[in-house]
Amino acid sequence: MYKRYLFGDGPNPSQVPAESKPQHTKQETVAQSDENSVTHTVTKCWQKAEQSCESIGERNVSITESPRDTRNLSSWKTVRVFVSSTFTDFFNEREILVKKVFPELREWCEERSLYLVECDLRWGVPKDSTTSDTIYTCMEEIDRCHSENEGTPFFINLTGERYGWVPSVKEVPSDICSQYDWINGTSITFMEVMHGAYRKQNPNAAFFLRNGDFCKDLPHEYHRRFIDTEPVKKEHLRVLREKLRARFPDQVFPYSCEVEGVTAESGRERIKLKGLEDFSEKVQDFLRKAIMRTYPDQKAVKNPDPELQEMENQCLYMEKKSEFVAGREDLLKLMLSYAKGDSMDGLQLSGGNDKSFVRDPGYWGLEKGDNPVLCLSGPVGYGKSTVMAKLVWNAVKAGIPVVYHFVGCSVDSRQTEKMYRRILKAITGEKLDDMPPEEQDCMKFYKDKFRDCLPRLREEGKAILVIIDAINELVDNNAYNHLSWLPPMLPGKVRCIVSTADTHFPTLHRLQEHPFYHTSMAALTTADARLIITHRLARFNKTLAEDELDLVLSQECVDNPLWVWLITEELRMFGDFRTLSAKIKSVSVSVSSLLSSIITRLMSDDETGYLKKALCVIACSRGGVPVHDLTNLLGDVNQKEALPALYWAKIRRHIKPYMRTVGTREYLTFSHSAIHKADQLSTQIS
Repeated sequence: MYKRYLFGDGPNPSQVPAESKPQHTKQETVAQSDENSVTHTVTKCWQKAEQSCESIGERNVSITESPRDTRNLSSWKTVRVFVSSTFTDFFNEREILVKKVFPELREWCEERSLYLVECDLRWGVPKDSTTSDTIYTCMEEIDRCHSENEGTPFFINLTGERYGWVPSVKEVPSDICSQYDWINGTSITFMEVMHGAYRKQNPNAAFFLRNGDFCKDLPHEYHRRFIDTEPVKKEHLRVLREKLRARFPDQVFPYSCEVEGVTAESGRERIKLKGLEDFSEKVQDFLRKAIMRTYPDQKAVKNPDPELQEMENQCLYMEKKSEFVAGREDLLKLMLSYAKGDSMDGLQLSGGNDKSFVRDPGYWGLEKGDNPVLCLSGPVGYGKSTVMAKLVWNAVKAGIPVVYHFVGCSVDSRQTEKMYRRILKAITGEKLDDMPPEEQDCMKFYKDKFRDCLPRLREEGKAILVIIDAINELVDNNAYNHLSWLPPMLPGKVRCIVSTADTHFPTLHRLQEHPFYHTSMAALTTADARLIITHRLARFNKTLAEDELDLVLSQECVDNPLWVWLITEELRMFGDFRTLSAKIKSVSVSVSSLLSSIITRLMSDDETGYLKKALCVIACSRGGVPVHDLTNLLGDVNQKEALPALYWAKIRRHIKPYMRTVGTREYLTFSHSAIHKADQLSTQIS
């Protein structure tokens, strides 16, 4: 009856009997008012959001240009993936992204000459950051993704039952408001969605909406970590989901999960979720399709030309290694002076014992005034390859023609014959396809070719710098004829710089047969170690607080570049920034003990149950074990079945940073001899 009266179908409401009128309590009236207020607040925010979308066509979105590498990395491109979510409730999903999805996707990208960089800001913001610092960090990282990925950044948003932190009007600086069209009353996560995806209707953005049914199984004390109870935030979430589905109908992916229990694996108790396999597959599938759509020309190449592939491998390795060098300015200046032919008054000649074994000066036809070789030596893991790569780049900038080879950067790079062939082709310009069929000794053929071209190089006066890194790692490093291909001196303006570990005596003795310039790697200074750590973490959008950084630098092994690299990798993979200080304090103070803790982590992350056995087999092999044999040993020997490819792929991704392949049969061994020699290693995996 009251409904009729509301629409004017009945008598004046004042004439209706009192018992016929609805009786609202004061609490119901207040609740209705609050609900209207919540709806009004959220609606107002979305009106501003939609207006900012309309204005996109009238002006350019504010994109801060990132300092990009000006070098042309041949056909390689960078793929940056920004991950946006609230923090405490998405720890499980982010762990899967960092440890499973991104490693698999990175390998897939590498096959297509693509760099994958994930932008995971879960602990990229220092703990003492101001609000403006936090906002700038998040927004500028999305700017970088915009600028490096054709204006359509690869953007992954995870949305659950929490809306996230909403900074007050006073906490958002005016320049941020104008630069990013900031919408007051919304969360940082919301603004990430706006700037990274919503405003430009980004086709490379995906939204993963988690079903909240699992929340009913959460222990009561964890509800606040997963659920926002504030009415405004709940309404914001409801409308956000609705708007995303409407604007991105094919880019929204719901998924479910279950509560497995409470775990303290990361150093503090947190909820462990299960059933996230569907989530993992959806993220990977979307990103692969988005990347292929954005870079259609970056296709996987089957059966590429081996020499072109090796050239690409060498170029890529040099580019990566030369990106950042901390310190070493004096060393690089000295080596470049040699390359230019400057006076070497500050460097004395070493060697020259008049006992030529395989490097016969008579064979090479040397003359007075020819150029001695320059050798850089140092302990394993001291950064010789990084210095040599930077030298290549510095020499190129100085206008010096460079022929370079990094032993160990690829499977074939350790083959002396193949290395010598590519160097000789680069120097002489010949195709070297005219070797007589009866010629059995390829190296002799190539040596004769090189010897015969030396007089011409002397006469022409053509400047050439030959740089060969890690000559101690060539496959014939312990053979009698090791370095027989290296002339004691080089003619005219041709010069050669090599590097070797100072622990490989056969290489050092071969070099000492004739006079050569010798310089060595010094230990890291604390300042250089600081630069390496901050730069390495910054590449993955992570930062240590000053007290945490000082804690790392106070360790006695900080002068060892290998230790610095290992600890930085461990901190990079560590998932909880709130317990970083405790993690750093627990760090081992020697390379070997740190490696032991790394092995422990690898074991705990292993999903296959075969990683331990794989490490045992590799550790027992002296020169490495062929991958084919390793997978057979890890499989069912009785049934003659190799380890399933999926299992091996997972193992390889875990151990890849600490391994290297040797030779054409893909022998797998540890990347540093220090790993093999660590006492704790045999204890840990036995």
